[in-house]
Amino acid sequence: MVSGFYHSMNKYEGKLTKSYDTAIFAYTVLKRLGCGKIDTFEQRLKSQKVQYFAQLFRVSPSYSFSLYLRGPYSSDLAHDLFTIRDENNIDVDVSMFIPDELEERFIQLKKFIGEMGTRELEIASTLHLLVVIAKMNQVKARVKLKEWKGATENEIKEAFNKIENL
Repeated sequence: MVSGFYHSMNKYEGKLTKSYDTAIFAYTVLKRLGCGKIDTFEQRLKSQKVQYFAQLFRVSPSYSFSLYLRGPYSSDLAHDLFTIRDENNIDVDVSMFIPDELEERFIQLKKFIGEMGTRELEIASTLHLLVVIAKMNQVKARVKLKEWKGATENEIKEAFNKIENL
């Protein structure tokens, strides 16, 4: 049994950007949040933004993100999700995480994401990356969001409200 498990993991060697366990764990977090599918652009965009926030909540393994046209984007995450998708027989357990501390952080992440659509996720994650990661001042970040995303003042205000307590 163990050798069969090792063999199934070994077939991913060199195909994933992260270890098998790391990539599958990130995928599991996304699946629990209703994401992880990548068949459409909308699904890929949402999975990227949810992973970005999952890392901030220390629920999911870390992928490197850069700022792209539609906000934070990880080419390594995209690669791993496509690799996992193309392997049809992967079935992940989406029940509660152990230890309890991780499950509690997951619940906080799920509340944070709530009913946010792709647009809200894109604006909030881009705003977070600009203000917190890139250390851009809030005024300049507002201008950039309006220029790059056509964000309204209300969308920006809601995004600031979302990320202020992260």
